[in-house]
Amino acid sequence: MALYAACLARWNNVKCGPELVALAVGVSFGRSSNSSADVIIFLSDLSNLPPRRDGARVDWLSKYQALSRLIFNELPKAISVIAKVAPTTSLRRSLYNSSAHFQREKYVFDVVLPMFERFQVARGLRTAKRFAHYPSVIVSECCEGFEYILQRDLMSQGYRNFPRTEPLAYDDVLLVLTHLAQFHAISFAMQQQAPEVYATIVAQLQETIFVPPLHSSFVDFLQRKVDYAIETLRHSPEAGDGAVGERLCRFRDEYGQAMVDCVQNRDDTVICHGDCWISNILYRPNRNGTEDGLNNNNNSNNNSFSHHQHFQNAKEVKFLDWQVARCGTPAIDLSYFIFCCTDSELRERLPELLRKYHSALVRRMEELGISNGRELFPFERLQMHMKKYARFGFGMALMTLHSTCCVEKDLPNVSAALETTELVDIDKLAKDMLYNPAYIKRMSGVCRDMVRFGYL
Repeated sequence: MALYAACLARWNNVKCGPELVALAVGVSFGRSSNSSADVIIFLSDLSNLPPRRDGARVDWLSKYQALSRLIFNELPKAISVIAKVAPTTSLRRSLYNSSAHFQREKYVFDVVLPMFERFQVARGLRTAKRFAHYPSVIVSECCEGFEYILQRDLMSQGYRNFPRTEPLAYDDVLLVLTHLAQFHAISFAMQQQAPEVYATIVAQLQETIFVPPLHSSFVDFLQRKVDYAIETLRHSPEAGDGAVGERLCRFRDEYGQAMVDCVQNRDDTVICHGDCWISNILYRPNRNGTEDGLNNNNNSNNNSFSHHQHFQNAKEVKFLDWQVARCGTPAIDLSYFIFCCTDSELRERLPELLRKYHSALVRRMEELGISNGRELFPFERLQMHMKKYARFGFGMALMTLHSTCCVEKDLPNVSAALETTELVDIDKLAKDMLYNPAYIKRMSGVCRDMVRFGYL
């Protein structure tokens, strides 16, 4: 551990703050022979560093699979960071396309988001108005075989996860859609005002998942997901399910190609987050109680919010995990979020929510200097995009809802299986989740709503 020794030698000579954290993780990992496993070992070893002369030290707080939390205790303020490290086994790296996805996230944080920030500043958008709803990255490295990203720990700033198994409430959905509109508006504005810069950015955002030709095993995997969805209709039958089942049977054969078609669309495109679901969004109840026009109910017992009270508080949000950011129709982000994070009751108000998303989009385009936003991307065109491309969100719901609706303690340990098994049928590990009443209710509702809205 030569790097550890070097870190120890310089430990007392580096100014506290981000520079200290960058030293601690070791930017030179990308130029050494260390593997990602060594990064985790090294991060763990940092907790053995002696206290600095100024009292700073490192504490290892937690490690969950590839996400690790450390806190750099210094005087007068602690720095808490998250280390996101790529898997090390060849099977997992191949399955998750780890190298490409870590490179994509590094590119987004190194190039895309800073460029978006500079553009907003140039257009005179004040700090409070700018889209900056993402974590700060301190250092990252993406050399093949030892990729990692070290970023500020938002949990230490009061952010927290939404309850993963619960569909989101209306105010939360509206807040997320408003921020997505503000994010998408930057792309529309840059295409008009800085087209060459924008073209350079998106040239590097090639699709990494739904790339034709899809492997036959992947197509089989997708088709089984449709079979599971059809089964939810049988477990919870309603009038009209015959027509829904027929559409699902037709979609079964179209599934893979439909996902390819959605990501290949080049009409009215923006840079999308690409993986916008509940696990990749953190929220924080506003300290002043109000934001974006949402109401806040005061509750003096800050340590014992009920689930209902949590969802009545106005919030700030941050978007995590930009590993599959892509250039595509706004309907990719919208449909993914809506069909994976809401229930049928809330989707009764989907037309209203889409109207509000579009109003926020146009308003932000105007603030960025686009005077004809409604003509550039009219609401009718958004509706058309949803009709054609909401299948993407449906496809992601088919793949993820069974795990989203499952409480954490009942989730199968796929990662552990992939560490010890060369070939594993992931579907078999997840089979029990398909009989979860929460999954049956959510998935059958998604299927019926896709048909009801004319999206399938």
